[in-house]
Amino acid sequence: MTTVHQARSQLDEKTLRQYVRDGYMHLAPTMPDGFHQELYQQVDEIFDADGNPGNNLLPLVPMIGEILDHPQIHGALTGILGANYIVHAHRHCHFRPPHTDAQRLHKDSWSRRHHRTRWAMLFYYPQDTTQDMGPTGVVPGSQYYNGAPAQDGEVALAGEAGTVSIVHYDLWHRGMANTTDRKRYMLKFLFARMDEPEPSHRTETNGGQTNGGQTNGFSESDSRSTMWRSMMGWHTGRGTDASDLSAAEATRLVGRLVPGDSIPGNSDTTEADAIQAAYALGNGGQAGHHALLQALTQSAGKDEATRRNIGYGLAAAGEFVGDDLCKALAHEDTGIRLTAIDALADAGVGGDQVASAMRGRLNDTDEEVQRRAAYAVGCLGPEGAQALPDLVSALQAEDEWLVRNASLAIARHGPSAADFVPQLQASIHHPNRYVQSNVLEALRRIDTTASKMALVDTLSVSRWCPITTTKTPY
Repeated sequence: MTTVHQARSQLDEKTLRQYVRDGYMHLAPTMPDGFHQELYQQVDEIFDADGNPGNNLLPLVPMIGEILDHPQIHGALTGILGANYIVHAHRHCHFRPPHTDAQRLHKDSWSRRHHRTRWAMLFYYPQDTTQDMGPTGVVPGSQYYNGAPAQDGEVALAGEAGTVSIVHYDLWHRGMANTTDRKRYMLKFLFARMDEPEPSHRTETNGGQTNGGQTNGFSESDSRSTMWRSMMGWHTGRGTDASDLSAAEATRLVGRLVPGDSIPGNSDTTEADAIQAAYALGNGGQAGHHALLQALTQSAGKDEATRRNIGYGLAAAGEFVGDDLCKALAHEDTGIRLTAIDALADAGVGGDQVASAMRGRLNDTDEEVQRRAAYAVGCLGPEGAQALPDLVSALQAEDEWLVRNASLAIARHGPSAADFVPQLQASIHHPNRYVQSNVLEALRRIDTTASKMALVDTLSVSRWCPITTTKTPY
């Protein structure tokens, strides 16, 4: 088990680097004596009386909010997700009864295949949890890979009552076997980034040495360091130092983007090799960028995994390939359009031209293109707000994921959506619970008198009473 970090109000860069590398961190917020035992008792009584409360976990057990608001937890989430992150409406208490078999390693379903952290999960144990009680097991560093990792690298997120782990949404994980006679509760919360990282020109000091500004503290001795430096550069707003590849080296690396035996003589290429090649190309200057764009153009009809790897490299290249990706948004091949959308969204590359082209994809003939474009315009910075009329129109769509993504993008643009309060208010009672929560979050972030009144009117009627139960109905 990795070191538990002591309480702090901000996330230091050493801990952020560890998170970027491993995909998780342990925290131990200091709470009053008896706090975790009391919280455990409340959760246990709810399960005995009514079963799993699902998304109503927080209003039923309001003291959980003291964990979420703790300065150490808030500082860590701010360091990972930015100052305006939100607590998502999805939360769940994972219960492992005594003598429960282990799960298989898996990724949760919503945000898979994205490397940059716009989503994170928090796991909290209200009771002492030993490895034989079925804690969550994770494979460090596996958030970057889509193939199931080997289980022999698994780490048990066990710990004393009050242990908190914050994990990258895409980290491979599972509930381990509970071979004891004791119950194991784990309270899971989901968080979302609402603002893009601000560009920064800070230099980094690590162990008394200044690292030039964009090396971001990772040694080049590990083949994954280019990927990690790219992640760290995005989180901190510093970017990364580029390396100028030769045309020959860029061509060689493009050949490594296809994992497995799809290329003669290349059967030893693993997914890790392919992703490392993608980041080397994305960080490889003009030759690397040209090779990636050419590979994207030639990927029509090819397998999704190869296009996804190309997209990781293009996201790492960021603004240097923004204009070319903007053109690719109109490509006749659906897979190429999807790759361009994801790369621009992951990079958070804005600009009026990109935002305008992405807005056009909200009316694409392909439903999946529409869904991803709706999500992407929430990641493009202020320029993405030009798509707000189309996002608001999308609230009336029948496609659930299109509406969910559109409502989240509206919330991310916050104050820019002030002209659309009536339309948002009309969507407050949408049949999808997460659309409802996104609309309420949009009204909160708009922060005008009209939006606040719409919010208060709704919440005053729908207020949940945590004291009311089947035993005490009034």
